[in-house]
Amino acid sequence: MNENIHYVLDSVSAIQETELMNDPRIHVVRLVVRHGSEEWYDGDKSLEEMVAMIEKSGELPSTSQPPLGELLELLTDLSKQGKKVIFVTLSSGLSGTYQTACMAAKQVMSEIKGADIRVIDGKTCGAPLIGVAQAVMAKADAGCNDMDELERYGNDVVARTATYFSVADLEYLRKGGRIGKASAFIGGILGIRPILIMDKDGKVGVVDKCRSRKKVLKRLIELAASEGELEAIYVCDALCDEDAIAEEKQLQELYPGVPTMRTSIGTVLTAHLGPGVIGVFVRRKA
Repeated sequence: MNENIHYVLDSVSAIQETELMNDPRIHVVRLVVRHGSEEWYDGDKSLEEMVAMIEKSGELPSTSQPPLGELLELLTDLSKQGKKVIFVTLSSGLSGTYQTACMAAKQVMSEIKGADIRVIDGKTCGAPLIGVAQAVMAKADAGCNDMDELERYGNDVVARTATYFSVADLEYLRKGGRIGKASAFIGGILGIRPILIMDKDGKVGVVDKCRSRKKVLKRLIELAASEGELEAIYVCDALCDEDAIAEEKQLQELYPGVPTMRTSIGTVLTAHLGPGVIGVFVRRKA
C-alpha cells in the first residue's frame, strides 16, 4: 500500500456507498443541493426524500459544486502532512467542480513547498469515477511513485471509459430547460426516451431514441457490448433497482470475469435527470 498518495473524489462518484470509504487514503468532497429554503450536502437526504419534496412542490432542486474553502482546507491539510494528491472530479461538461479543484490545487501548491496535487477531469459521472481512482491507486500500490505517470495513466483510464444512460421521465429535462415543453409532451405521448452519451470532452449528447423502457434497457446493453473487450463495468440507477440488477446480470453474462460495480446515481444527478434514470458505463481494455 502506497500511503504517500491520497485520493479525492466528489460525492457524485457515490463512493460513499462502497467499501473504499474505509480506506484512509480516500477523501470525499460533497456537492450542495438546494430546494426552496432548504439546503443540504449531497448524501444528507436520501433519493426518496428528495423525490418526495419535488413531487410535493413541483419544483426541481438546484445543485452547486463543493465550496472552494472546503477544497482548500482539505488539500492544505493533506499537503502539510506531506501527502501527494490525485483528485478525480465529475465531468467539467456537467459541473464547475473540475475548474474549482484546479484553482484550489494551484493555490495550495503555490503556498506549500513540495505540494503535488493532480486534478483529473473524469469526463463522466457516477461510479466510473471510483474506477479511475481505483486504477491509479493500483498502479501506485504496484510501485509507481511518478506523479506525472500516474496522472497520464488516470487520463488514459478516463479516455477508455464509455458512458450511456437514459431517463424514465422527460419532465425533469423539460423543467431543467434541457428540452422544450413540446418535445417533452410528444415524447411522453409516444413513449420516446433518449439514450444519452458523454463524448470525449465530457459533454452530453443523444446517441439513440427508443419507444419503450424495455427497448431502452436492451439498447444500453447493445451499446455497452459495442465497445469491444472490457476491463470494468458499472451500472448506476435512481430508484429502479430491478432494472439495474437485470442490466448488471446481462453484462456479467456477456463478460464473465469482468469486475462490475452497481451503485445509485446519487441525489445531485437525480435532481436533474429524475427517478428512473439508469446508466451503463464500461471501460475498454487498453
